[in-house]
Amino acid sequence: MAISAKPPVIKGGVDAGETQPRNQNHRHGLIATLPLAVLLAACGTGATRSSPSPSSPTPSSNPTTPITTLVPSPSPTAVPTPAPEPPLAVLSHGQELKMINDQGVEQWELTNLKMEQIFGLSAQQAASQGFGVTAEEAGPNLVLFGTTSTLTDVAIPSHAGTVLGTASLPSPTNGFYVSSPDGTEWAWSVDQTTNATGQHHGVIEVGGLGESVRTVYHWLAPTNFTEQLMGWYSTGIIVHRVESWGSGYDPAAAWFALNPTTGTLQELFTGNEQYLLARNGVTAAALINDPSAVLINGMQYAESNPLIENADPADISPDGAHVAVSRTNLSGGSGNDNPKFTIEIVTVADHSHIDLPNLTDYGWWNSNEILALTPSGDIWIYTLQGHPVSEIYAANSGWSFHGVML
Repeated sequence: MAISAKPPVIKGGVDAGETQPRNQNHRHGLIATLPLAVLLAACGTGATRSSPSPSSPTPSSNPTTPITTLVPSPSPTAVPTPAPEPPLAVLSHGQELKMINDQGVEQWELTNLKMEQIFGLSAQQAASQGFGVTAEEAGPNLVLFGTTSTLTDVAIPSHAGTVLGTASLPSPTNGFYVSSPDGTEWAWSVDQTTNATGQHHGVIEVGGLGESVRTVYHWLAPTNFTEQLMGWYSTGIIVHRVESWGSGYDPAAAWFALNPTTGTLQELFTGNEQYLLARNGVTAAALINDPSAVLINGMQYAESNPLIENADPADISPDGAHVAVSRTNLSGGSGNDNPKFTIEIVTVADHSHIDLPNLTDYGWWNSNEILALTPSGDIWIYTLQGHPVSEIYAANSGWSFHGVML
């Protein structure tokens, strides 16, 4: 592997748009400080005592001052930080979902009937209105987008399966919804251009549980471009400035992180650098001029033969300490019909790496374990050193792997 440094990826921001707050949970333990007891004493000079008679006690000529002790008041008991919930894998069959633990044991499920009940529809209404559900994982929660022929509603089941709330959403006219890191807010882009051949402009809006829809940014794209959303992470809402015709690598495209609280943009990548991910303090990009290279926090990692995968080529660990890069070696088969897959685990701090052969990255189970697809089509939990831990999904189960509630 060749590693080379380049200037930092994140560039100067552009101030624009309206400001509104958003929620993100931060939990800290309370540490109490105990006061020290203070002992106050006064010592007198020594005095000679005479022997008193039994009937006539003789008091001391210099009585000792009483000692006063300050007793500390009880201190509040420190509240321990709750342990995070263990991850759950989400499996799908049609639009039905079930959640399983690291041993493959089902914890709870969402059948079609339960989803209809969550969105307040009867089976007859669901059938007549073309009801459908799409789901995405957002931290410890699940986001369900329920659509009919006339509306879109959203519901948020928690890690335990309890519905935290529901809301109605307007339909985006420029792309799709993206969910906040905990799933309780959603953003979308609206194209307000009246002339389809003109310079496109619009707004980015945000809604949430118990919140009114608000505009967080006004955008104006260059001619023949529009601005769509690609995700919402700790870095911010990812805005993609894309040419209206295109897909694939495009040196004219650009990616920005939008702060939904301040309404400011920060450019992430453009030109030769094509966005892969930006979250947990790490940015990753592919390079148009080197299909075997990936750029992680401005440092280039390249291998002589393996290509990085076109679909989901990089995953950043929850703590930002590691990046899993999916690589494919096409040199081993005639006509490229026998590709060899490898997961490259990069340690961000010291730029070291380890290769896990014959595996395909399927995301992170936690900060120290990854999910990987085996040659047999099963998905296992692996350590960062490539040791198998447990099977999370069997290819012959009749279900499909959907994601992780983490």
